[in-house]
Amino acid sequence: MNTGDGWSAPGSSDADGGQRAGGQQAPQYGQPQAPQHGQPQAPQFGQPQYGQPQQPQYGQQAPSSYPYGAQPAPAPTAAYDANPYAQPGFGPAPGAQGWAPPPKPGLIPLRPLSFSDLFSAPFQVLRRNPKATFGSALLVQGVASLLSLIVVGLVAWFAFSRVAQAAPEDRDAVAAGATTAVIIAFLIPLAVSIVGGAFIQGVISQEVARGTIGEKLTLGALWKLTRRRFGPLVGLTFLIIAAVVLFVLVFTGIGFGLVQLGGVGIALTVVIGILAALALVAAYVWIGTKIALAPSIIVLEGVGVFAALRRSWALTDRYFWRTFGVIFLVTAVVSVVAQVVSVPISFLAGIVPVFFTGTGSEETGIAVAIIAQGLVILVSLVIGSVTIVISGSVSTVIYIDLRMRKEALDLELARFVEDRAAGRETVQNPYEHVSAGGPAWQQQRQAFQQPYPPQPFQQPYPPQGVQQPPYQAQPPYRQQHQPQQPPYPPQQGWPGQR
Repeated sequence: MNTGDGWSAPGSSDADGGQRAGGQQAPQYGQPQAPQHGQPQAPQFGQPQYGQPQQPQYGQQAPSSYPYGAQPAPAPTAAYDANPYAQPGFGPAPGAQGWAPPPKPGLIPLRPLSFSDLFSAPFQVLRRNPKATFGSALLVQGVASLLSLIVVGLVAWFAFSRVAQAAPEDRDAVAAGATTAVIIAFLIPLAVSIVGGAFIQGVISQEVARGTIGEKLTLGALWKLTRRRFGPLVGLTFLIIAAVVLFVLVFTGIGFGLVQLGGVGIALTVVIGILAALALVAAYVWIGTKIALAPSIIVLEGVGVFAALRRSWALTDRYFWRTFGVIFLVTAVVSVVAQVVSVPISFLAGIVPVFFTGTGSEETGIAVAIIAQGLVILVSLVIGSVTIVISGSVSTVIYIDLRMRKEALDLELARFVEDRAAGRETVQNPYEHVSAGGPAWQQQRQAFQQPYPPQPFQQPYPPQGVQQPPYQAQPPYRQQHQPQQPPYPPQQGWPGQR
């Protein structure tokens, strides 16, 4: 039915063939309506819309969102590693790097160390380079023992032979002189042993420092590096010994003075002696822990004795109990093991010659006794050398750990290792390069304190009293950024709405 104004009822057949006004074909019932100009076209059934992934055909694989060659993120393999809020297939972006452990080019990882690292690293030093560490300690201890045997033996033989040849009335004076000579002879190998111990401490410090950055030096190379700092090491050792001896002499003199007063003085001497012993132990624990890093600082940073003492005191600040605990634990373990090994051997060395005394000749018993004592001395040398290496390594490992915590030494050492691996120029000693107070540190400080050079094209600032011209008035924001649009043309309505 057609009313004549262009409108017809649905389902009616009109004379104009179902055409709209303007020549457009009217859609039949059930057919999609053609979109008007400027309107989006509705998708057909089964076709993907814009922005949605296309469905694959039958027998084809669905396209992947990962680029060619990249693999999707693996699903978690452990219950504790699973994220309950994560969805399968989601992970880090392709090509992204996850967490990587800190580098470990040598002895210890380049990060602040845990207690287990501090405890195990000294034992690894002995296993990593035994020829340079154990060999150096055994050589120095052997020389000191041989020197003690030769010097003390010759002096004792000469002194007591004079006692045997002296007249009866002069024998007491000659015996006193012989005893004094033997005591002085003991001081010579003792001094050699002390000096050798200081030198071995420097060698061990160099080995731990070089082993941390992946270097393994020979015995000769380590001795050459340590020889430059031999004087300050010996000076530090004798300074500590002199302080202990002075403390003992002062309290010994006070005790002798109180003894002269009689019974009350003797009682006071006993009380003061006990208090002095406790004070000496407390001072040894506290001061010894605070200055335990001084030998490593002397060797690695190239500073003097008093500068090393001050720096060791500063590094152990707020880490006293940690430092003392590690040193005490390692020393206790090494001492117990040394006693477990040496005591049975010494016991057997004293018993075995007894069995040969009554069964054989006197010469056989003497030979067995000499062999047994030689075995005891050899075992003592081996145990002493192991103890020196492990005990000397503890302080250097703690020194490196404290510098990692306080001065970010791990980053400097990692940069040194990367530059060395890439063939770039590196410093000879990375520990001295970043040390506070060292020669390299002084050079860097002087370089940073130099004034900046004049910059080119630098215009002076205008004087403050000059009046600056005012800014020009700006049009409103809408007029600046939104150009004027022409008005929209009038729209024609649908047929029948005019």
